[in-house]
Amino acid sequence: MEIYKGNRSLQKGVIMKYFYKTTIFKNNIFTISRFSIFFLFLLMLWSMGPWFAWNHTGIMVFALSGCFVLLRFILVARNYKNNVIVYSILVSIAFAFMVYFMVRLRNVGGLTGILNFIRLVVVFAFVLAMDKNEKKQIVTTSTTTYAWIVGVSMIAYLFVIAGVNLPYSVISVPDNFFYPPFLNYRLFIMSTNMTDFFFQRFQSIFTEPGHLSVISALFVYVNRYELKRKSVLIIFISVLLSLSLAGYVLMILGYLIQMVAKSSKVYKTVLKITAVTVLLIGMGFSFYVRNPDSVFSVLIMSRVMPGEDGNIQGWNRERANFIHFYETQFLVSTENILWGMNLSEAERWVLFGRGGNNSYRVFLLNNGVIALILLFLMYFSIVAITPSRLGFGLLLFCSVSFIQRIQIPFWEMQLFLFIGAMQFFNMGSYNKSSHKTGFDIPPPLGRKIRGQWICSHAK
Repeated sequence: MEIYKGNRSLQKGVIMKYFYKTTIFKNNIFTISRFSIFFLFLLMLWSMGPWFAWNHTGIMVFALSGCFVLLRFILVARNYKNNVIVYSILVSIAFAFMVYFMVRLRNVGGLTGILNFIRLVVVFAFVLAMDKNEKKQIVTTSTTTYAWIVGVSMIAYLFVIAGVNLPYSVISVPDNFFYPPFLNYRLFIMSTNMTDFFFQRFQSIFTEPGHLSVISALFVYVNRYELKRKSVLIIFISVLLSLSLAGYVLMILGYLIQMVAKSSKVYKTVLKITAVTVLLIGMGFSFYVRNPDSVFSVLIMSRVMPGEDGNIQGWNRERANFIHFYETQFLVSTENILWGMNLSEAERWVLFGRGGNNSYRVFLLNNGVIALILLFLMYFSIVAITPSRLGFGLLLFCSVSFIQRIQIPFWEMQLFLFIGAMQFFNMGSYNKSSHKTGFDIPPPLGRKIRGQWICSHAK
């Protein structure tokens, strides 16, 4: 009996010692990992330019990046993986070259601009070096937190639309006269030039409804259009309320890509998609003809109609002076096409003004075809390292959004969500606890025998 007790005490001591060395240590790593992902999400959110970041964007971006890198450095030092680090360095070098072409060094704003380049490359490398479970948690954490932000904004927005008078102030984007003043309700903002409509476009805390809709459509795609989940449904509704043509197009495109990716008979799926698309377009134009003054007709359908120049009216991403310069100065030179035109900020201001030009042609004018190829290869390499149908579909999705809005590929919100999505697509469904918390719950240590969990190292 004493021997039995002694053995039980010994076993208990071994188990407790193992529990201390493994569980406590692993939980410590898990906590550091969670905090690093939270700081990464704040950095991603800051890249979208919420109203409270307008006056101090640079300082907070560096602070959040520093906190993230410090926490990741602690984790990498404890769990060094040569292959992951080498891969991250190689892709980061390619990214650094891409960034160099994106904005030439003499136009980046001096030392601050160069430091910002270095910051972005370093953060990018540490995100690539993340464990596959952590990359998956980028998606779950970002989706949950983003849905909370958008959901709270939406509730306040609906109150205002319903006629409830909430306190607000008038704010403007600093040093940028392209945007009109905004009504700031704290939980969301609203453009003052949309007051002629009964129904105001929803843009949450972001500068444009298009910013909200494009990123929200990306979130819905990454989460596979699982509208039964409350977070995905909230984000989906935010796209509808934004009345953004770009958001609607991306939502439809993403859903079509998902259908093709999941289909075993692609050609039949394509035929069904074509038939449904033609039917929806016909219904939309019929509604426009009968109700030309409705909010949907004015903000959505009228922008799909061809204008006097024969182009779609919603494609108003470039001004006439930019188009003239692009055709007469840029396209006539092979060197310009390959390497771009290294215009200073002052030259851009005189030629094109500030704002109003935002398409892939702006990127080509500034950086050239070489930079465009590097940008594509960077995103393609992220997909190729963890290939999947949905991953290549997401690459197509982001390419289409890039055609209309050039800053999208360089937003930390899209870039790091893209990296996380590649692993998210390949890991299948995740446990129900992650739906609520945004984090995966680590499995119990050991193995289950006859209904009881036994420590793997206990003898």
